[in-house]
Order: sequence, then structure tokens, then C-alpha cells
Amino acid sequence: MTGYSGDAGNALMIVAPEYNLKSNGKMFSTPDSDDDDWVGDSCAAYESCGWWFAECSASNINKDTDGIWTTGSPFVFDVQASRMLVKLN
Repeated sequence: MTGYSGDAGNALMIVAPEYNLKSNGKMFSTPDSDDDDWVGDSCAAYESCGWWFAECSASNINKDTDGIWTTGSPFVFDVQASRMLVKLN
């Protein structure tokens, strides 16, 4: 990406009063392995992707379309591209 400057914030740590959206410390869920906190269903199956879901999430850049990465309100449901880097200790 050329021309980007700034800080997208840490959407993995979002805590909303009415929802449990904090992904930090959660197990990785996939459509065939429900490891999220959503009692009624599976976030990964509902979203058709894997992610660190709580009761779904304020972040999810693994979706095929309309990824989510938000640190405030309203939520942003239109992430067009993303890159995830992992830092080894």
C-alpha cells in the first residue's frame, strides 16, 4: 500500500458494554472448530472464516468480503485489503 500513514489502532482489545468483543487471549476458531464464546452458534461458521472470536468480534480481516477492523463506533465493515505480520520473540 502506498500513501498510507497512521495507526489503525488495536481492534483486538475492543470492549463494548453490550457485547463481549475482546479477541485478545481467545482461541482461534474455524467453521469446523467452534472455540468462541458465542453460546447460540459459531462465529467462525456464521462468518465463514477463522479468527480469534469472542462473541464474534470488532475485528476480522479474514473474511472474503467486508472485513472488519474498528476501534470505535460506528463499526467499519469495509476493509478492502490487509496484511498480518507476526513477530517472533
